[in-house]
Amino acid sequence: MVAAPETGSIAYRLTQPFRIEPLERPVRRERPDDVLLRPRVTGVCASDLKLYAGTRDRRALSKKLPLALLHEGVAEVLESGPASGLRPGTRVVVVPNVPCYIAHPDTYPSKDEACLACRPGGAGENYCLENLYLSSNTDGLAQTVFRHPAPLCVTVPADVPDTIAVLTEPLTTIVAGCEKAPIGAGRRYLVLGNGPLGQLVAICLAVFHDVPRDAIVMTGHDWENRADAAALVGQAIDADDAAAISALRARIDVAFECVGSAANEQTLEQAVESLRPGGTTVLFGPSETSVLFNTREVIGKGLAFIGANRSFVPHFRRVLDRLEDPRAQDLLARVLSPSRFVVRSADDLNQALYHAWTKRDAGKTLIGWAGPE
Repeated sequence: MVAAPETGSIAYRLTQPFRIEPLERPVRRERPDDVLLRPRVTGVCASDLKLYAGTRDRRALSKKLPLALLHEGVAEVLESGPASGLRPGTRVVVVPNVPCYIAHPDTYPSKDEACLACRPGGAGENYCLENLYLSSNTDGLAQTVFRHPAPLCVTVPADVPDTIAVLTEPLTTIVAGCEKAPIGAGRRYLVLGNGPLGQLVAICLAVFHDVPRDAIVMTGHDWENRADAAALVGQAIDADDAAAISALRARIDVAFECVGSAANEQTLEQAVESLRPGGTTVLFGPSETSVLFNTREVIGKGLAFIGANRSFVPHFRRVLDRLEDPRAQDLLARVLSPSRFVVRSADDLNQALYHAWTKRDAGKTLIGWAGPE
């Protein structure tokens, strides 16, 4: 087989906290179903910012850097292989999770021979421990051109704009977590955290599960600057208001932890206190360190805690189908930060990431990518 021609690319890589440097390198399709993509719009995730600002454990940072960040994005097909089924110019959402049987075919030659998570009957590809994941253990979308397997590219419907489609990936992780939670009529929900993730959880409950706004309680900080977040739920509570939290005791059926990090101990305590016997907490926000946990009350109430990790192709298709709904688009537009950035250089990307790290608003930072001149 004749090798595919090379294309020049620039990877904007984080080399140390708060430093983005360009690396010029060629890229080419290596497999028949590979495509070459250019990013159109990317979203900034809290996990990107932990790396950018150096708040991850130092050992983790030393293993990961240098690294091109960003894993939430809409891209355009520049070049496709004979087995890709995608035409140049097609808009796609990139699935950042590359499971073992695609990432390491020599070791895992088929899905039937994949790791325990990925093989039929396993926990699912989103729990693969041998995967590659963009902006975690392999370069992410912060590249002018990059290679990706076509089966991990999901076509964006024509009536879904880039600024909404870019929210697909974080929504898929929520959808995947909600699949494991007992969501149903007549129940009450607690969203711990009023940042972009918490807002997307509230929207997911409304759009995918028809949960009424009055059935959702959200905790958080800086509510005077987060009116859009408050408008999504029936009750908005300051996370440090002990009396308001206490008033929720044993009144919540499902809690969603959307903060993580140093606040994890507080949010998990609030979840345990608020849940009714037999209640469930879905964990979206990881902590960098172990936390104290009230096992006595967890056992006494018979509570369940579900770890929700990433997502896979079926979740992306389900979300993109729902994003054609004008109501969903209207709600999601509220989650976006008013600031806009376009990357033409490493300095542009650094400015966008620094803004995302320091901004006061709770909106999702989006980054546009300049196309060919």
